[in-house]
Amino acid sequence: MLHRTGWLVTLASVLACGPNLAQEPADAFAARVDSAITRSDTARLATLAAQRCTAGDKAERQTCLEDYFLALAGEGRVTLALGALERLGTAEEDVAKDGHGYTHVIGIKAWKPGDDVAEVFRSCTSLYQSGCYHGVIQSYLTASGTVDSARVLALCDEIAPQGTDNWLRFQCMHGLGHGLEMAWNWDLPRALGGCDWLSTAWDRDSCYGGAIMENAVASSPGGHHTAKRALEQTGDDHGMHMDHGDHATGADMGGTPFKMRDSTDALYPCSVLDARYQRACYLGHGGILLATVDYDFERAAAACDATPTEVRDVCYTSLGTNASGATVMDAARSIKLCSPGDPAWRKWCFVGVVKNFIDVTADPASGIAFCRDVPEGVDRDACWNAVGEQLSVLYTTDLDRRSAVCETTGEGEARCRQGAGLWPKIPPEALPAGG
Repeated sequence: MLHRTGWLVTLASVLACGPNLAQEPADAFAARVDSAITRSDTARLATLAAQRCTAGDKAERQTCLEDYFLALAGEGRVTLALGALERLGTAEEDVAKDGHGYTHVIGIKAWKPGDDVAEVFRSCTSLYQSGCYHGVIQSYLTASGTVDSARVLALCDEIAPQGTDNWLRFQCMHGLGHGLEMAWNWDLPRALGGCDWLSTAWDRDSCYGGAIMENAVASSPGGHHTAKRALEQTGDDHGMHMDHGDHATGADMGGTPFKMRDSTDALYPCSVLDARYQRACYLGHGGILLATVDYDFERAAAACDATPTEVRDVCYTSLGTNASGATVMDAARSIKLCSPGDPAWRKWCFVGVVKNFIDVTADPASGIAFCRDVPEGVDRDACWNAVGEQLSVLYTTDLDRRSAVCETTGEGEARCRQGAGLWPKIPPEALPAGG
């Protein structure tokens, strides 16, 4: 049963938002929520969220929904909150588009000091690109205490020891990057340096990606940063500690030690970071790049064409990741967005789409269906190879399962097996050129 006092306190703050809420007394609304929680009725909880957060503009409604799921996710109700969010996102495309942020909110609320972070982490799911996992790590790292190398090194080894579950370990490492960036007031070079404490290149790259993504999200035009706001809302309970954490969010985040965006340089911050961070930066740069060119994918592809050749593939891959998100995983629209650009490089955009499809769902079927629609030739070949690479992450120790999935791809089996690290491999001369 929901603790009524906690729910009403949260509702009081929501009600202050005014016009974006259906005007039902807080007590009556809390009673309806209590009843749905008691029955574990995720469909009803989704309906209540939609009814509560009705009027107002998009930003007001987003804030209302964040508060709703923040209240719902406490006291071990992670599965219930994620279930309600999934139902609401299925019914409303705008909710699905912002779903990753809402899952961060749920993860942030899920953990509190004294909880077993590994246990709470494992209660999350892959919904909306696994944001719940990342939110748990953000909450843990920004709680009171020192963020030092010992704490960073121990965290993901406790949650997913190396070699056991690469998919789960990636979620932890990626969340670690988010958390370091927030704990250190969005000082991106410092957060990347914290990732350098990790012992393997794979761990470091996964962490870099989280820090770079956090930089992009926190500096988004409009100034609304879901995770930061959620941490502030839970700060009293969690003892949150962020260096100068009272700074504003948005493209002009005042007071941050590192300039987060540069409107005069479409390739910033990648253009100024140390060489060892370049590939990770460009792999996560698509959102910032697209914002600077008014979300024109053809212009964004032209900007990728101006990058150094050693990072051009991942610049295109980042456009694919964003095409998947912008279309809410619509295959035909994603293919259209990836079609502009240099034919020698655009295959990497399709790679970004298919990897994102599988990352979002943790299910290779969505990626396999996408690859069947990709234009024949080098573009589709690269897509099948990318499916295999994702299988090696999803099924770290299960070679038989990787092989079985590759068999379902038909024409793509050989290249899927290549990506999945299975034999026999395709001779290098038979593979599509790297760029």
